[in-house]
Amino acid sequence: MYTILIFPQGKRVEAVILSAGDDRMRVAISGRNDVTELQKIDGRWMSEGGTPVELGALVARGGEAQKRPRVLAAGEPS
Repeated sequence: MYTILIFPQGKRVEAVILSAGDDRMRVAISGRNDVTELQKIDGRWMSEGGTPVELGALVARGGEAQKRPRVLAAGEPS
């Protein structure tokens, strides 16, 4: 599953969710060599360094998702 992570000051990065549970999520962030673990603390997702992170979008890919047309976000080239 693909996601867009939103960091403070609006920085957005694309990532792939490798695994997810109720309070932990492992993601591969585009441009980084290492996997990042997010942890849910008091209802907010936090990075390993304690930075709050929001999930901007979740996009499933594979199986049925590939049969549907791709939805483009504003500003994304077609």
